[in-house]
Amino acid sequence: MIGTALPPGVTVSRVHEYLRDVPYPVTREELIDYARSAHAPDEIVRALDLLPEKRYANPAIVTETLGMI
Repeated sequence: MIGTALPPGVTVSRVHEYLRDVPYPVTREELIDYARSAHAPDEIVRALDLLPEKRYANPAIVTETLGMI
């Protein structure tokens, strides 16, 4: 279950829809930049901005971290 701090309408599958081709590992800022370049909606970018600043090794880590927000 996604935490309540995420913007309304944001699901893990929606986030990954815009990050499917990300070349991991990446930083939070790189995830945000990649989502923007993939024309992600503002709520997806806001959700990624809630992630802690660190390097993410793979999509599963992003999912796990979003689930803790």
